[in-house]
Amino acid sequence: MSKTFTVKGPFVIPVTQKTGGRIITTADAKKFCESHDFLDKEVGCYVFAFRAAKGLKPVYIGKATKSFEQEVFTEHKRNKYNEALVSRIKGTPVLFFVCLIKGKGPINKLAIDEVETFLIQAGLAANKDILNDRKTKTESWSIEGIIRGKRGPRKHAVKSLRRCLNFK
Repeated sequence: MSKTFTVKGPFVIPVTQKTGGRIITTADAKKFCESHDFLDKEVGCYVFAFRAAKGLKPVYIGKATKSFEQEVFTEHKRNKYNEALVSRIKGTPVLFFVCLIKGKGPINKLAIDEVETFLIQAGLAANKDILNDRKTKTESWSIEGIIRGKRGPRKHAVKSLRRCLNFK
């Protein structure tokens, strides 16, 4: 039986300006969680990204099998986010949540893990400098215009195949 996920976000993360740059403090994380009441009930995957003039760039992808509130802002995760924040002058930090629509019975951790793997691979295709430590082995092949290929104008065949496979 397939599991369905729904996407929420992007939600802007509050930050604190320090001498060395912006960081997400424990207080910022608490403020974020208090302003999004679904975080204590939902599980699934999340994407930490930067929103800037040129769009969105994924930086870190994780999963939460207990609740987003318990897992998204642990010290280890905030260290990852803060590493990215300090190294970037521009861009607003945001979070997307890919929430598992729960059914009866236990949480389907396997489905969450599979979605996390997929999102990390998609994140790597969008940002080769993603901060994830696991699941970041990239394949040794690419398809130009489809995945891991060069950027540039797309040929008619590529555009047609992308439409056929429902790639945007």
